[in-house]
Amino acid sequence: MQYSVFTDADWLFPDSAHSGEQAVELLAPRGGHGAAQLLCDLPAGTAPRFVWEGDPGPEVRLFQLLPVGVNENTSATLMTTTDYESCRDFVTRRAPFQVYDALRPLDGPLPEGRAALYLSVEAAAQTAPGTYTGKLLLTDREAVPVRCRVSGAEVPAPGKGAVGVLNFFDYDNLAAQHGVEKGSEAYWALFRQYVRAELDMRCTHILLPPGEAVFEEGKLTGFDFTLARRAGQIAAEEDAPWLCGGHIAHWHDWDDGEYYPNWDQKTGVTTPEGYLQMQKYFRQWRQVIEDNGWQGRMAQALADEPQTYNDKTYRVLAGMCRKFLPGVPIIDAVETTNLGGGIDVWVPKQDTYEKWRDAYEALKAEGEEMWFYTCAFPAGAIMNRSMDLPLTASRAVMWMGALYRLSGFLHWGFNYYIGDDIWNSACCPHKGALLPAGDAHIVYPGPEGPWRSMRFEAQRSGVEEWELLARALRAAPEETEALIREVCSSFREYTREGKVLLDARAKLIRILEQAAV
Repeated sequence: MQYSVFTDADWLFPDSAHSGEQAVELLAPRGGHGAAQLLCDLPAGTAPRFVWEGDPGPEVRLFQLLPVGVNENTSATLMTTTDYESCRDFVTRRAPFQVYDALRPLDGPLPEGRAALYLSVEAAAQTAPGTYTGKLLLTDREAVPVRCRVSGAEVPAPGKGAVGVLNFFDYDNLAAQHGVEKGSEAYWALFRQYVRAELDMRCTHILLPPGEAVFEEGKLTGFDFTLARRAGQIAAEEDAPWLCGGHIAHWHDWDDGEYYPNWDQKTGVTTPEGYLQMQKYFRQWRQVIEDNGWQGRMAQALADEPQTYNDKTYRVLAGMCRKFLPGVPIIDAVETTNLGGGIDVWVPKQDTYEKWRDAYEALKAEGEEMWFYTCAFPAGAIMNRSMDLPLTASRAVMWMGALYRLSGFLHWGFNYYIGDDIWNSACCPHKGALLPAGDAHIVYPGPEGPWRSMRFEAQRSGVEEWELLARALRAAPEETEALIREVCSSFREYTREGKVLLDARAKLIRILEQAAV
């Protein structure tokens, strides 16, 4: 039987050659994890399992990696392309191809032939620092030696550190992909699994669905917050640090100066009727928040991506929110710098931040909270989580958050399973085009809940490292900033090699260990 070990910072493919590495060597901070991938050519009936030698060690998670089809390449300009020559300088392979992205929890024998595995050592905060040794038993005769050094450096729990994370959630697609009725007990049991996955990915905010408008004889009479209430209760039970109210308005066109309520696309929010509708919404929502004791852990999203054409209208909408939801911070992805007083957590897109960096830095210098986000646009080599970009892009993007001294990250696509076959067509359809592979989802619909992905794991690792970098920047700012620049220096300039990133991670942990002496 042949097997070999690979890092968790590079992609594996079904046709990858063996690396020649025969042992797993990991480094994990307390409160974080260390992981590796394995490529194995297995006999029939193999059921891998892990055992520590001597005293019990940290929790070990085992997964089978499943291939996912990338049907088109990321375009150099927008969305996707079938012109490989236009993107070959920054993508990993020519589409269509398959890549190991989905992680199925390993719970039984594997079929004969090639298999890819993912092993993760989860070092809880209370884990004693030291070196732990064990074996991944592939067969009765074949075992992979595993050694993990748990560092005294510690990653704080989500919500207790310097970094906030929000991934949008699609409540309709949860029902569609799992074949359950929205709002049923089976639906909420699955939702709980998704919340746990978001928290495991170090999300600090759980996006709740907005209230649903109720009409009687064509007249708006109120809002039904049944779904939002139950979703918030489950997220609170799972100890989510923050809940976030869902979006309630949007513009018709990107250069439109008005916003319109989700439930009434003809009435602008700045009209007298629009104000009365918003008043009704916020009053009812405030009662739900108070009834459930969510004060102090509730944020509110109003309208995604305000532009320079409608930023003043957004501030009017924000004023309504502040009147009826005092003390609730407003958070949104933004495409303008002119929202002062109307937003509490600014979330510009990565290229928007760099384009207007001086203006955003001036806001940040005066105490404004600044996150960033990524999405399908812009495409090209810019850091994103597209499955045909190097896996380092999904991880190093968090190092950019540390480099720019930002305090959070947002992405829209946690589980937006658009299309009929995400297993073979990772580029989901959107408005007559295709989204870059994986942009719409970072988990897959397993039979009993979400299956994470390698991009999920890359984001989780990146946020852990961002927390460590934030601490190291306080302890040794010049040395740490120089270390970050070994990995990345802008959202378009980053290493494509997992080894470079992991070497920098090891140096980062040494900086923190030395600072603690």
